[in-house]
Amino acid sequence: MSIYNDLQNVASNLLKQFKQGSIELIQFVYPENSTPDNPGKLEEVVTPLDAVANGERFKFMNTSFINSSDIEVITAVVEGITPSVNDFINIDGVKYKVIQFNPLPAAGTACAWKFIVRKGG
Repeated sequence: MSIYNDLQNVASNLLKQFKQGSIELIQFVYPENSTPDNPGKLEEVVTPLDAVANGERFKFMNTSFINSSDIEVITAVVEGITPSVNDFINIDGVKYKVIQFNPLPAAGTACAWKFIVRKGG
């Protein structure tokens, strides 16, 4: 067990304690029995997250495509889930499009996930 596995547990416990409202990850996936010839209908998979959300910081808006209305969401890692920019985050019933996803740290075992989300989608 590495230090990052321990830090993943610490981050998860902290985010459970400071969890804000209802924050969920929404992913659209094809059914398990789908094939390239017959992919089937996309299914919506909703995963509750232990997370906190706040407005984006000015230092990121200054140097990137981030807007002042974007929201930064930090979540605990959920085993078996691989988020991407194709996903959505539901914050208290409002759907936000993931415009950037970063595992923290960027390499190795992730201790937490960081999303930048934008309203709409």
